[in-house]
Order: sequence, then structure tokens, then C-alpha cells
Amino acid sequence: MFKIVDRYIGWNVNMMVIYCTLGLLSLNGLIKYVDALRHVGQDGFGYLEILWYILYTVPGQLIIFFPLGVLLGVVIALGNLASSSELIVIQAIGKSKLSIVFSACFSLIPLILFNLFVAEFVMPNTEKMAEDFYTEKRANGQVAVTSSGVWFKENNSFILIDKVLINGTLEQVTRYTFSEGFDQKLQSIERAKEGRWVDDTWVMTDIDIDTFTNHEIEFSHQDESKWNLLLTPEKVSIVGVDATDLSIRGLVDYISYMNKNKQNTDRYLLVLYRKVIHPFMLFAVILLAASTVFGPLRSSSMGARVVFGIVVGFIFYAINEILAPFTIMYGFPPIIGALLPTLIVFIVGVLLLRRKV
Repeated sequence: MFKIVDRYIGWNVNMMVIYCTLGLLSLNGLIKYVDALRHVGQDGFGYLEILWYILYTVPGQLIIFFPLGVLLGVVIALGNLASSSELIVIQAIGKSKLSIVFSACFSLIPLILFNLFVAEFVMPNTEKMAEDFYTEKRANGQVAVTSSGVWFKENNSFILIDKVLINGTLEQVTRYTFSEGFDQKLQSIERAKEGRWVDDTWVMTDIDIDTFTNHEIEFSHQDESKWNLLLTPEKVSIVGVDATDLSIRGLVDYISYMNKNKQNTDRYLLVLYRKVIHPFMLFAVILLAASTVFGPLRSSSMGARVVFGIVVGFIFYAINEILAPFTIMYGFPPIIGALLPTLIVFIVGVLLLRRKV
């Protein structure tokens, strides 16, 4: 059962984590807004439009800055308790270092669950809204994803979608179909002017077909044809969204789709594992922050603790962003790339916490 001391530690840690995270979000938003002011008057962007775009990106920025906010918040909160000798009193009444760290971890569970809720249910939608809002302004309300084209692989076919409109309509869709076997040959090229999702299938209209035989090319035309593809509007809608902006459910669905088409899924598996491991990574960050307060930084000034927290946070971010893709490059399983940074932080935190300084 949580005691008064635990609630006191939890209150200090929670409030400081909230303050630090909001401070980081506000600073980042201000920098982005000032930087985006150079686009005022271009492509339909005004002061209000820029503000709306930045507000759409806030949930995604929350997911990015929350671990750093946890690190800084725990360092500052426990550092304040150490500076006022409250930690000494708490330890004198029988609370061990480990139990104090446990109190900090337990108290942050609601914030961590809120962070996971935002990552799973809010961020994917707001990031897509931001992308659509930006592209709509740049393309005068016509294009939602890209004007350069998007490729998909379906069994023995390669599909090129030139444009995806905001209402989900496909424009200028080209399907290249190859023969099966080792010596694949191009069998046909189908060029559809437009495609719409009707009754769980794609209905293509105004289709020109080039069929390749051994000695000649046959040309034909169809006013309308149904294309039974594994591709769905939901999968089309995530084309313009980075893998890190997808929810766990969206990643699982997309990985399944890519596996059916025998495509490499390591990049998406890495992102999926990192999202699943994210809560444990936050607990490792809390352990690292607490170990610095009890260890080498227990007598340091507040400024030194903040600087240390920022430096350690960016080092961890760099390790996480560089080491994970590095493991995939050299053929290691994605789960190793996702786990390794968290394990490193956890081990470093345990070693620092056990130091007798």
C-alpha cells in the first residue's frame, strides 16, 4: 500500500515531469512557429494556418519529448529533495534507494499510460491530419499524399499510384504484371485514369491495357474493371505517414500486408518493437535519473543536474536512433536493435546506483 512518503515523492516527481515536458513542448513549438513564419503568404499559409499545423504536430512531439521530460523531471525532483536533505530523512525512516526509485516509477504509471494512449490513438490521426493539412495548402486542396507517385507490390504485380486525393480516390494508377518463375517477363501494363473503393474492392475506370506476347503487343481499352487487391484505403492513407507515426495496430496490419507480398519488414518490425518496449525504456530512464541523484550528482547544484539530464538525454536519443538501424544494417534481428539501447541505459543506471559515492 502506498504510504504518505511514497505519495509525497510521487507528487514531486509527477509535477516536475509535467513541468519539464510542457516546457520542452512549448520551446519546441515556439521555435517551429518562428521558423515557419518565412512561409507566411506562400501556398495559402497565414499566421493562423501555421499555428494550426503546429498544433496538429503536438501529440507527436509529446511522444518524442516525454522520455527527456521524465529524465529531467526525476533528476530535478529528487535533486530538490536531496538538496533540502529530505532524501536523507526519508532514508533514515527506513526507505531504501530502491524503494524510493520504485515510488518514483509507480507514481509515473498514469503519465506513462497517458503517453501510450496518445501514441496509439491520438498521434497517428493528428500526424495524418498535419500531413493532409500541409499538402492540401501546398496543392490547393487537391492532393493528400504526394504528386510524385507511390509504388506498391502485389504478388507478381507492381502498382504505381500517381496521386491520392483527400477523399481517397486514386488518380493515374498503373499496374505492371510479370510472369511467375525465375525468368520473369512483363506480361501487361494497365493504366487506369481513376480508382475508387466500392464494396470492398477497387473499381478502376478508363483503362488502357498493353498486353505483351512473344511476337507482338496487343492494345485494348476497358471503361471499368474491378481490381481485387490486398491494398485497402487504410493502407493507402498511411503512405504519407512515417513508420514511427503509425500506431501499434497500424504497424501490425501493415507488416502483415508486406509479409503477404514477401517484402522486407525489418524496418517496420524495429519500429513496432520499440513502441512495445517504450514503457520499459521509460522505467530504465527513471532508474538512470535516480542513480545520478543518489550517486555522483547528489551534492551538485540544480544547474549541473539540469545540464547533466539534457546531455544524458541527448546521448540516449543518439544511441537509440543510431544503434537500432545499425543492427538491422548488419543483419541482426530487429528485436535486438529495439532492446539494446534500453538494456544499456538500465545497466548504466544500476551501476551508478550501486556506487558508493
